[in-house]
Amino acid sequence: MKFLIPVGGVTDDAFGVLTSYKHNGVPSGIVAGLPWAADNCAFGGQFDGARFAAWLDTMTPYRDTCLFVAVPDVVGDATATQASWREWSPRLTGWPLAFVCQDGQQTGDIPDCAAVFVGGTTAWKLSDMARACIAEGQRRGLHIHIGRINWWRRYAHFRAMPGSDDFTCDGTRTRFEGVERTLDAWKLYQQSGYQRALLSTPV
Repeated sequence: MKFLIPVGGVTDDAFGVLTSYKHNGVPSGIVAGLPWAADNCAFGGQFDGARFAAWLDTMTPYRDTCLFVAVPDVVGDATATQASWREWSPRLTGWPLAFVCQDGQQTGDIPDCAAVFVGGTTAWKLSDMARACIAEGQRRGLHIHIGRINWWRRYAHFRAMPGSDDFTCDGTRTRFEGVERTLDAWKLYQQSGYQRALLSTPV
């Protein structure tokens, strides 16, 4: 499960990059050719549609290495997220689009997309329905991304799923432990397996 790091300056190909319109400039990892994904900043409740669309235009030269663009979603609300998808997905043609699954999402309501992004509250993210949405995405051959993997126990929960070698994930662990320590820890778990994460602190 490849970690998409949310900071600039990392060009190690063990990782990918998660970026957004709030980052100044293009992260050096993207310039170097690392796989990357576009966040929409909806989690913080400060989504700026005009800025989001204009920023994606500036990222067009790097579209070939883009894993997905997270279509604007509404945290914790599947119905509102589906409405946002209907509004925004036609405006983002040409990009691989990720549908962000939120609380209440049903597998039959996942639209035609390039990626399934598991969002939602912590309780929903770890639920059987979230697992079912992942399985549906895999059945359809879609990329699977897990948001907010900040603790090793949560990493282990998803890493244990069949096919997780091909998943990506993101998290803000760098804010707590710093970039260098976080990257070293991720490499350790990627190389030695996830079992030790089960002994770590919270999900």
